[in-house]
Order: sequence, then C-alpha cells, then structure tokens
Amino acid sequence: MINKSLHDVLAYRNDDVIDRFLTMYNIEKEEALKIFNETLKWLWLGNHIDDVFIDDSTLIIDEMWHNFILFTQDYEAFCSAHFGRFIHHQPEKRKQQEWYNETFNVESHTDRLKSLYERVYDNLGEETLLTWYEEYPKKYSPEQIKKLRK
Repeated sequence: MINKSLHDVLAYRNDDVIDRFLTMYNIEKEEALKIFNETLKWLWLGNHIDDVFIDDSTLIIDEMWHNFILFTQDYEAFCSAHFGRFIHHQPEKRKQQEWYNETFNVESHTDRLKSLYERVYDNLGEETLLTWYEEYPKKYSPEQIKKLRK
C-alpha cells in the first residue's frame, strides 16, 4: 500500500478541478485553491484513519470532492499514486430521513464528532481543526453554499 506523506499529497495541483469549481461558485481563485487544499487534507486523513465523515461544517470540502471526482481519470490517478487505492465517496445513511429519524442518537453523534475533532487535531493540527469546524460552518453553511452557486 502506498502511503504518501501529507506534504506529498498537498503538492498535488489540478487547474481543471479549480477552474470548474470557479465556474460553479462565486468565489475567488485563492479561496478555491484553499478549499482544494483542505479537500486534499481530508482525503489524506480519510486514508489514514477510520470514521472520517462530512457533516454540515465541512460541506464545502464535500462540494470540492464531488467536483474532483467528476474528473474521473485525474481522481483515480491521484488516489492510486498517493494512497494506492481508490477512495470512494459513500454518503452516510443519516441523510436518509427515515433511517435518521429511527436511529439518530445525539449522544453517540456527539461522541463521534468529538473523536473526529481529536483525530483532526492530532493529525492535521489546530489550524485545520479551526478552519473546518469554526471558519467553514460560518462561511459555508448549506444556505451560504446555495447563495454562492452560479
């Protein structure tokens, strides 16, 4: 299995992914590059630890990930070169309303979030933790993302 360093993963660039994101969202190129960089961190983390998940705080990372996946050959080559495997995108069941209503447990979800915060902090540092869970929820809430769509 290939396990590239975070530094190696963050060195990856793809102008096509950024350009498409800019055609979809009314944001500056520098911001799109930052979101792409955070998406690369998220993919690296997901390759190294279990139970990494997208919640409302990190929806903008999910949007960039969806965008990256559409460039199927580039995404597959990136995953293969950096992780030695394809990182699939599998939506969580919590988005399925019936399942969510029957099984959601606030305490369990809180514990899961706390664990994720700790692992983000331990593996990526305080700056990333604050970006993902303080800055992005304010800047890129579901409502804000809808407003930014072109």
